[in-house]
Amino acid sequence: MTRLVVFAAAWACGIVLIQAALFDPVWFWLALPVAMVVQAGWAETPWSRRAVWGLCGLLLGAGRMWLTTPDLSPPHIAAYNDIGQVTVTGIVMGEPDRRPLYTNLRVQAESLTLPNGRQIPATGLVLVKAPVYTPARYGDRVQCQGLLETPPAFESFSYRDYLARKGIHALLRRGDVRVVAERQCCPLRAGLFRFKEHALARLLAILPEPQASLLAGILLGVESGIPRDLNEAFVATGTSHIVAISGFNISIIAAIFMERLRLIFRKQEKVAVWLAVVSIGAYTVLVGAAAAVVRAAIMGATTIFAQYFGRRQHGPTTLAVAALLMMLLDPWVLWDVGFQLSFAATAGLIFYTDPLTRFFEKFFTGLFGERLAKGLVKAISEAFIVTLAAQITTTPLILAHFGRLSLVTMLTNFLILPVQAMVMVWGGLALLVALISLPLGRLAVWPAWAVLTYTIEVVRWTADFPLASVPIGDIAAPLLWGYYALLGLFTSWKDASLRMRARWFLRLKRVPFQTFVAGGSALLVLGAFLFSRPDGRLHIHILDVGQGQAIFIETPTGRQVLIDGSGDPPTMLSAVGRRMPFWDRQLDLVVLTAWDNECLAGLVPLLERYEVDAVAMPPGEEMRGTLYAQWARLLAARPAESTQLWQLGTRWQLDTDVTLEVLWPPAESVGPLVLQLRYRDVAILLPGLATTVVEETLVAQRGAQLASHVLLLPRHGAQTSTTLAFLQAVSPEVVVISVGRDNWAGEPAPVVLARVIDLPVYRTDRHGTLSIVSDGTSYQVHTERAGP
Repeated sequence: MTRLVVFAAAWACGIVLIQAALFDPVWFWLALPVAMVVQAGWAETPWSRRAVWGLCGLLLGAGRMWLTTPDLSPPHIAAYNDIGQVTVTGIVMGEPDRRPLYTNLRVQAESLTLPNGRQIPATGLVLVKAPVYTPARYGDRVQCQGLLETPPAFESFSYRDYLARKGIHALLRRGDVRVVAERQCCPLRAGLFRFKEHALARLLAILPEPQASLLAGILLGVESGIPRDLNEAFVATGTSHIVAISGFNISIIAAIFMERLRLIFRKQEKVAVWLAVVSIGAYTVLVGAAAAVVRAAIMGATTIFAQYFGRRQHGPTTLAVAALLMMLLDPWVLWDVGFQLSFAATAGLIFYTDPLTRFFEKFFTGLFGERLAKGLVKAISEAFIVTLAAQITTTPLILAHFGRLSLVTMLTNFLILPVQAMVMVWGGLALLVALISLPLGRLAVWPAWAVLTYTIEVVRWTADFPLASVPIGDIAAPLLWGYYALLGLFTSWKDASLRMRARWFLRLKRVPFQTFVAGGSALLVLGAFLFSRPDGRLHIHILDVGQGQAIFIETPTGRQVLIDGSGDPPTMLSAVGRRMPFWDRQLDLVVLTAWDNECLAGLVPLLERYEVDAVAMPPGEEMRGTLYAQWARLLAARPAESTQLWQLGTRWQLDTDVTLEVLWPPAESVGPLVLQLRYRDVAILLPGLATTVVEETLVAQRGAQLASHVLLLPRHGAQTSTTLAFLQAVSPEVVVISVGRDNWAGEPAPVVLARVIDLPVYRTDRHGTLSIVSDGTSYQVHTERAGP
């Protein structure tokens, strides 16, 4: 591992650690004195140089990420989100993203006209959803009138976070766009984009659909015209990389440029090299400069320079340099899915293509002889071995991001990859001819049409196979990192010489077994600690505890609350233990909502095993039985001030902006607690075992206060629960039900389910534990397992 590889890896670690906010950024300065001590004390050892480079990379990467933290206070445009109808004046900073029904414009704000007519200066980027045929282009100064909003976060995808990583924190919907002045930015870039528009128009004129849109995606990076069903077929077969411009396209472009320019400048190779690099850069800008394209362009330019200067190219170092340059320009590129997949695929090609080639040569030699084996391997190298090498490193990322596993990807890639170079070459030649003469272009495009049609039909054919694409569900982050850690260890072992392996083995042999156990335990504890850190969001877990109710809440700063304990103590304790670090034996608050066995049974052993700061209960008569007697003994042993009776009006501040309010019962009354959990703009109603009478009284007395985004159905959806008036008052967007499988009462009742048939419904008996995650302005519902 070279020092540049270590430096780039440490730089990435610094970025990730700063973004995760695990500790104060000032601690990163410790890397400097540690590096000085290592350099002074172990300067002659090879590992010390790598350690110093790594520590410096960690510090500089963290610093680069810290500098990107945006200031969203005025005059930043995001400070005025959600104030109503405004007018934004600014410059279109990127190529318009033209979709079938609208056009996205990235506008650098210069001024803002408020709803009251006052004009103020503004800064920052805003995404404008403009009409589909807007005349605005890159570099134009525009006035955009519309609703300025905070970008939304949906159930399975946060559009807000996606835009924030691109430096956009404001969204202007239904923008009425007027061009004030043209060509206010870089004229060279504007010229490239205008050439692209002309080339796209010619390309669409010489081919029918969907071949035209597919070639537009492969050559020009314009994928918006590809039909949805074809796009889904590419995803199902794991061949989306065919559509997206990546290293494959750039390598072909680079080879064509170098070959042609060397013929033109035979005696001036230096001129040819620089022109080839400039041409690759221009093509990168032309097709949109996505992260995968930029990575491929940097590596392509590095390869050209290495060949010119006669330097041997080291694949991992070249990849590290490309990643380092991209992280220097934009630290958020680490979260770009295209960059992750492109980086992983390139790493797979670098590390595994040659070993796989040798493996198949040896395998086929044993079957057919050496000469035939080499011919077979050469024939399947591009279509099979290269694909397999990339799959080794990209499959976990694909599963983590898309939750689907394609079982036909090797077959589909084997069938279509051999013709993709022809698509690029013949399609590019046809486009050049069409730019000169449209009728000649329509004749020249026939070969490209043939290979494009072949590609489309093969992809559609294999996508229709049974189980072509299998849903996997969520992949836990520790599982993903564990796979890459094991893959890295295996690769290091395979690449090491026999002498180095023997040295490692002898060193490991001398280490006492107890040290191995202690080291492994320390790593597990460290991983568990980092994984269990609060992430700044509110987590509400409706635990799958059978017929009963248990709700575990973790606030943005890590405070923990349990509401009810279900009627199955072992299941409840196990569910709580899975959501708390193993060393954590303390809860901030425990709430009993009703004097009922299915709420109380699990709380008795919980109070015996955990330290609980506060206990809250509903008012009610003293109950009989050993369960209630043990509960009373546990409460009597606690400080009197730590036990409270809750009633209407009680508000408990769980955390900053997180409150738990009691809506029932009134003072001097008895009955189950009805709670409303609120985190800024998001409300969740927890009626518990509220009866029909309680529902009717709440509607009559509380009315609009019941309105909540998420409703936990009262009494598990019993037949007489969730009256229509109550449901209309709450007006939920999502319904969750805590219910056991095959319960004797037949809950939830069909009549109740009929009332919520138009809403998303999640049930613990079918979906397992339900987790509601909120940042205070939006929320997502995550399920433990896929359900109907």
